[in-house]
Order: sequence, then structure tokens, then C-alpha cells
Amino acid sequence: MIYTEKIIMSGNILEYYQYPRPMFKDYKVIKKKKPKQEPEQLKIDFSIGDSLKGKRDDNISRTRTKIKRLVNSNQDFDKFVTLTFVENLQDIKIANRHFNKFIMRLKYQYSDLKYLSIIEFQKRGSIHYHFLCNLPYIENQILRDIWTFGYVKINKIKDVNNLGAYICKYLSKDGNNEKMFRKKKYFCSKNLEQPEKIFDSKIIQELKSLYNLSSAQPTYKTIFSNKYLDGVNYSQFDLKNLFA
Repeated sequence: MIYTEKIIMSGNILEYYQYPRPMFKDYKVIKKKKPKQEPEQLKIDFSIGDSLKGKRDDNISRTRTKIKRLVNSNQDFDKFVTLTFVENLQDIKIANRHFNKFIMRLKYQYSDLKYLSIIEFQKRGSIHYHFLCNLPYIENQILRDIWTFGYVKINKIKDVNNLGAYICKYLSKDGNNEKMFRKKKYFCSKNLEQPEKIFDSKIIQELKSLYNLSSAQPTYKTIFSNKYLDGVNYSQFDLKNLFA
């Protein structure tokens, strides 16, 4: 498929992309095999540190975008929970094992549980979790008994338009933490609604007309470049505000 526009729908958030040249979807590039060459003398690349940092920043940016879209696509997320450890636990592998067991115990009682969780580090270095979920009313002490490892705080979410951006601020704090290198940045249940990506030009024109995007005021607008092309026009709209 060839396209010059793209729309991504994540709940009430509509993202509109306009590309300076045709783009290709589901297009496979067949790479030619390079002829074998004699091994060259080992060279030391002193720029590799900057290269790794750049890749890490790109990965965090992509992860942040995925989280925003997932969260905004699941509008039944109405609880914000923080889980901490009494002990100064800094081992991510052990902490994640405890968290996964907690989720299993929680799902045993609430089989339709939906959640998305992010790791954060306290000033003392201890790990704690922030997660969004669709839990019904549950007393703090009951949730604490299910968690078993320490303090629990649960709040009902109110008046947050872009919930995805809200929870991503926690990822921004610790995404570049060395402890998170090559570690999973977030956990989520498999039953989440996924953002809808639209490439069909006819559907895109219908949506642009339906929401009057040509004259509507975007919540965010920019022109960006990536490693493939320059001058991509990007606009984000909060559909809830368009009809408020």
C-alpha cells in the first residue's frame, strides 16, 4: 500500500500525519547478499557510546508513544495504583517476579482485570510500580494484603484528558536509568484495546471531514524529521474537546 497520510486513533486522541512523499506499507525489501570479504583489521570506534545513547533515546521515545496510545485506547482505566517495597529492593528481576505474582493473585479475584504498569525508582534506589487498571472499588487494606510487600496507594482518576501522557511522565524520569538498560519498560495485560492505524485515503478524508480537521485547533502540532525523511507534518487532536 502507498500512502501520503496516516491517522492513528487512540480513544479520544486522534493523531494525523502528512508525509512529504509517498510512503509504503507492507513492502518487503529484498536485500542482496554481499560477497564475502577478507576480515579487516579491528578498528576502535570511539563514537559508539554516543551511538548507543542515541538508540536508547529512540527506544524510550517509541516506548513512550506505545504507552500513550495503549492507555488512551482503554478508557475504562479509572484507577491509579502505586506499589512500594518496605525493604530497599533494587533488583529489577526479583521485583518483577513479585509484581507478576501480585497480578496473578489479583486476576484470580478479578478475571477481567486490565492494567498497564511502569517501573520507577525512589531516591533511595528502591523500585516501585505505578499502574493503571480497571479495578472496581477495593479497600486500600485489601489491596495491600494482596500485594504483601509494602505500602499501597490507590486513587480514582478524575479530569485527566490525556491519561497516556500523564503516566509517561514516570517513564521519562527513569527511562534512561542504567538499571533499565535492556529491561522491559512496562507491563500490560493482553486484553487491552489497541490503537487503530488508518492508511486508507477514503476513510482518512471521511474522518477529516467528520471532525473538520482542516479548521479544528490541534492540542499539539509540529513538523519533524526521522532517519527516513524530512518535513513530516504532525497534528494531535483531542476529540472530546472538539465537541465540548
